Amino acid sequence: MSMPADTSNRTLRILHLVSSPTTSGPCVYVLELSQILRQLGHQITIVARPDSWMAAEAERLQFDTLVSPQHRFPFDQIQRLRQVVIERQIDLIHTHMSRAHFMGVLLRGLCQVPCVATAHCRKIQAHWVLNNHVIATSLDTERFQRRFNLVPRDRISTIYSPVPRRSGLDPVAPIYDARSIRELRSQWGCDPNTTLRETVLGVVGEISPAKGQRDLLQAVGQLQDAGHRVRLVVIGNHREDHVWELQKVARDLGIGSQIHWAGFSNRVPLAMMAMDIYVCPSLDESLPLTILEAMAAARPIVATTVGGIPEIIRHRETGLLVPPSDASALATAIAEIIDDPGLAQRIGLQAWKKIQTDFDPLEQTRKIEQLYYKLLVSAPNKSTQTRAA
Repeated sequence: MSMPADTSNRTLRILHLVSSPTTSGPCVYVLELSQILRQLGHQITIVARPDSWMAAEAERLQFDTLVSPQHRFPFDQIQRLRQVVIERQIDLIHTHMSRAHFMGVLLRGLCQVPCVATAHCRKIQAHWVLNNHVIATSLDTERFQRRFNLVPRDRISTIYSPVPRRSGLDPVAPIYDARSIRELRSQWGCDPNTTLRETVLGVVGEISPAKGQRDLLQAVGQLQDAGHRVRLVVIGNHREDHVWELQKVARDLGIGSQIHWAGFSNRVPLAMMAMDIYVCPSLDESLPLTILEAMAAARPIVATTVGGIPEIIRHRETGLLVPPSDASALATAIAEIIDDPGLAQRIGLQAWKKIQTDFDPLEQTRKIEQLYYKLLVSAPNKSTQTRAA
């Protein structure tokens, strides 16, 4: 028996393949999406790499969690995952990051199960056209996928990331109390003397050349030379060799004591509330989830005009935009926010309002859910047909 046309109320069995070895925006995306899908009644299985942050968090949140290195060769892992799809009667596969994307299209062919891939970044790769559908996290990423990876217009959609919503969070009465914020700022080395208060700048994410942290260090040096008391907090995973290089840059600029290298943090929402200004100096991006999290925390933002960032940050409305690779422009924009508390409050509030109206996590998840149903109607798979019978 073929699958009935109306599937919109049926429980789905969804397999998320995630190949990120460390914490990242895609991991947060998968966890937020999966939690809401579970609340909507769907059954979620998450496959992550062994000893990864993703695997640990999925287990902590009590998802059905499997570990796999997701190696392409030899073929033992693809055969193992094929058995998982068959035995658990998976309806649809959703993949995240390069290794998982490749495994997903192989499983699609072996199991006749629809495969959706979320494009969290922009890379030229041949496998994108082999998916049933591609989700782009920004319009800029959608244009990239269509132009360089030749994904057809009717097989790609832009659906912005579900932004983790903190219960009770608003720009006037944040969920985190002043004591927690004060303690975290103290851990960062901030001066407790309120008469000599420092402005805390923050950046969160992978520490790598493409993220532009070198430009931000140069901007901090310029701000210090201009008489501004600032402290930069850098949160995120990193390659040690690049961090050492950046630390040398900071010492050469005479700002080594003003930089706090926080490393990985499980408390990014609290960290966002403890920052005065969030800075995204990236040279290349799709649409970083950290910007959305900073907006949800009502932080004033300075960001570069790359990727999908200008789609959500409107200059002087929800943040300040500067060209990439321009340390002086970064310093000027940051100084403007420091010198104008009214501007800082206004753009922070407008950013928070935009998140509330345009990035509701349930609404964004519903869009993905409806895409799943649409694909199952247009490309029914064997397990679905068996269950429908």
